[in-house]
Amino acid sequence: TALADAPYALCSPVTSDDLAAEGPYDLLRLNPSDGTQRELTTLPRKTLTLGAIRGKPLFAVAKTAKEVYDSGYERPYNALVRVDPRTGRTTRIPLRRSVLGTPTLLGGVVYFVRTNGTVTAVSADSGRELWQRATDTESLSAPVLSKRYGQLYFTNRFGRLLALKVNDGAEAWRTAALDDPGTSAPDTEPKVMLVKDAIVGTAGDTAFSVRPDRPSDRP
Repeated sequence: TALADAPYALCSPVTSDDLAAEGPYDLLRLNPSDGTQRELTTLPRKTLTLGAIRGKPLFAVAKTAKEVYDSGYERPYNALVRVDPRTGRTTRIPLRRSVLGTPTLLGGVVYFVRTNGTVTAVSADSGRELWQRATDTESLSAPVLSKRYGQLYFTNRFGRLLALKVNDGAEAWRTAALDDPGTSAPDTEPKVMLVKDAIVGTAGDTAFSVRPDRPSDRP
């Protein structure tokens, strides 16, 4: 993946049968000009790539790396790790408590989104929990951030849009679900993005768009 305009790779060891083996990940940095590789450090298994803070790659570290195949299982995360791309030096940032959900890095904050609709905001610099909000809207997408409006936008599998205020997680507005998102809606991951100031979402077989200042005017 590209982090701070440079390509990186998390590589897992493999067995003689070319299957993923137990063990830590190797973090490699590739030279953008010729693709040569440089190993920076090793990271714990099940570590997730989040992005970069001031040019330094940032990762979420799982509390447990055990394999779980139970439906609905959510892996807990208990730390962030920042890596210096020049030296490979790592800085571990413990979280005050374990957090469940899929993490997304936006504007220096990591947002953990659970399948039940709970959103937890954590500072990427300190690991301090900024706020937590139970939205009661299940199956949310990863969020996008509007700096102009100071809001986070989500959609869910059935096209319901949700806006939370960045500073405290309070709900700014929500919309009703789409009348007909298509038959694939229950099995399709929802997505949302910003195109200039327009919120564009996908749910099932349907793409849709709204204005952040007039979300009820959905075409």
